[in-house]
Amino acid sequence: MGTIQDQSTNNTAASIIVFEASVVSQDCVDALQTLGFLVTYLPFTETNVMNLMTARPDYVLTVNFNRYISEACELLKIPYLAWVIDTPCYPIYDKAINHSYSFTFIYDAAVAQRLRSNGVSQVYHLPVAANLERIDKLPLRNEETSLSSDISFVANLTKTEYRIWIKPSLSEKTMDRCAGLIKSLEQPSANFILAEQIDDDLINAIKQESGYKLSGDYYLSTAEKLAYLLGREHSWQERISLISRIEERFSACVYGNAEWQDHINCYAGYADHFSLMPKIFRQSKININLSRSFVEYGLPMRVFDVLSCGGFLVTNHKNDINKLFVDGKDLVVFRDSQDLIEVCEYYLQHESERRAIAEQGYSTLAENHTFQQRMIDMFTTVQSELRGEPVPLSRWYP
Repeated sequence: MGTIQDQSTNNTAASIIVFEASVVSQDCVDALQTLGFLVTYLPFTETNVMNLMTARPDYVLTVNFNRYISEACELLKIPYLAWVIDTPCYPIYDKAINHSYSFTFIYDAAVAQRLRSNGVSQVYHLPVAANLERIDKLPLRNEETSLSSDISFVANLTKTEYRIWIKPSLSEKTMDRCAGLIKSLEQPSANFILAEQIDDDLINAIKQESGYKLSGDYYLSTAEKLAYLLGREHSWQERISLISRIEERFSACVYGNAEWQDHINCYAGYADHFSLMPKIFRQSKININLSRSFVEYGLPMRVFDVLSCGGFLVTNHKNDINKLFVDGKDLVVFRDSQDLIEVCEYYLQHESERRAIAEQGYSTLAENHTFQQRMIDMFTTVQSELRGEPVPLSRWYP
């Protein structure tokens, strides 16, 4: 893809406004400043969005897509870069994503591919990354060895819209059909095809029985929206089921929101993303990642966070693992719940292999998956588009 112009040696360095988000945005700022950009970091407020008219930066960047910023940048003819790191991210299905000055980078290539097939031209695949400099600055004190455990899982458990607002009012017939669709997600597939199994009869039954205002968006059908809702419910059930099996066999700790307390015995409290979580990853013998079933190809931040701390990672499979890492070399992939148990048993008994994989995972991350590299990819893509040159979906999916 080439490289961006070295801003640090440019007397007219490009200016960029980055809007704050709970994660990733500060890491983007750090990388952009290292690359020589003039960065202004602002909270996302209506006033700050309106002030784009007077600030007139060369670029604007947000984590996840924002329709209002897209519309403002379109009016001002300022390239707007959005890095989507969540699934589902419903704002990307608004027609504003197809504005001529909007450039949207999505961590899940399958979602980006589908948007392209629906006519969105300036959408690309860009995996998330790691800020190794930030992680390496964190001290690890002796008293924090209390965070060590055989197996750790850091993630929230959030009740789903389906469980709260839809399921309680459904007829037995409709509930059974939804349960069947949810159960079908237990069989991994190369494609997220649940929406293809949802017809108007089911959609209308859910609307009538539950009163839930089920609707899609400009680039998202109602069937696709329902597929996301059912997929979220499957992932909620899957997390409880897998962790319950793990804690029956091993010494385990789960960190996240308090919802876990009602379902498992190994809940250990909340872990702040920037301070406590990296220490947990460092101290745990095995760190588990459970990518959600409705995520098609992409890898969540947890994969990169664990590896950036030198942690050993066991994860379920997503397509991007084949593109970004090597199973058995950088991390270890499990296929189902029984395989997860067997993998954990093996690597708890083989410390030298476990440590070697963790070290190689860190090395691969440092070589290929830093925020600086992602910013270079992002701005190379945008500059190529502005010159009218053809741009592939990403370096991994040409």
